Amino acid sequence: MLQVKFSSSPLHLNEWPNDENLLPAIHLIKRWYEGADSFTFYSSGSTGSPKEITLSRTFLIASAKRTIDLFGIQSSDCLLLALNTSFMGGMMMVIRAIVAETTLIYISPQQLSSFDLQQLPIVKLASLVPAQADLLMKKNANDPFQNIQNLLLGGAAISESLHMRLIKLKSTCHFYHTYGMTETASHVAIKKISDNNNLYHALPNFQFSQDERECLIIHHTQDPVFKFTTNDIIVLHSPFSFEWIGRIDWVINSGGIKYSLEKAEECIALFFNEHTINKAFTSYKLPDEIWGDQWILIVEGMLTMDETNGIKSHCKSHLGKYCYPKEILFAKKIVYLSSGKVDRANSFKEAIKPSF
Repeated sequence: MLQVKFSSSPLHLNEWPNDENLLPAIHLIKRWYEGADSFTFYSSGSTGSPKEITLSRTFLIASAKRTIDLFGIQSSDCLLLALNTSFMGGMMMVIRAIVAETTLIYISPQQLSSFDLQQLPIVKLASLVPAQADLLMKKNANDPFQNIQNLLLGGAAISESLHMRLIKLKSTCHFYHTYGMTETASHVAIKKISDNNNLYHALPNFQFSQDERECLIIHHTQDPVFKFTTNDIIVLHSPFSFEWIGRIDWVINSGGIKYSLEKAEECIALFFNEHTINKAFTSYKLPDEIWGDQWILIVEGMLTMDETNGIKSHCKSHLGKYCYPKEILFAKKIVYLSSGKVDRANSFKEAIKPSF
């Protein structure tokens, strides 16, 4: 564990651990205190090769201040970093600590699941990917988030199973799912995790519209030139709120019936939860000569014939009679990117068809 108090003076970085997850942050901190005006980042690569993105110091400070103001972060507070700083989610926690001149606690992502978070001082804000939160809950009989006041979950969708377990935990920690990307310097919208809340609400200076594909367009109210079109299908409720449906890349169009793989996976998570199946899974889509697209479900480990048949019946009854995985494959391990997101393509490559 590393604990550092930021101030207006440059830090002594020689004593920081030689951790590959921290190296990008060390490089940024050096350049930040040298007065650099712009910084280069890389997208997560979840839908292709990582892209190089350059953002200005002013843009990064504005993003940090939005989160600092939203959660009332003071210089006396602690922030928790347990993400790879090669990606925006981890790096913005560092930048928030610099801008707020607060204390940053770093725990290596590889050591997080075995670390007792109750040893920490009270943390005002932490950020994790959903897979980290899921693992912490599985490895702790009690609430692992007692010393965290606010937890941001981002970088991937939250499964229905994790969503319900966070609510049932009745933790003193407030959980939020964030929406953002490298190009926007982290989140532009936020959703509090609760029973009846599916809407993301805009942070100050942002508002939303849709294109002809029903994909989200992000606007900056203080910068008319800023217009970022995403590949995320949404239901727009107002210029300041939306419901996320899924990536257009992962929409299945089978015989003219369209559905999102991300939403379909919520149905799988519900089935697994109801039948106490504790296995990771993901999905892939392949072209179908007759129907257009076909949904391929990939499960870590193995299932019985009854379980595979049960999955298809469950999906038909909850999603519609044509909305079910046309094939269920099995993989030794679901593959993840270094950002914490599932690597659908390589998980599919690792999967095999059952012999039963």
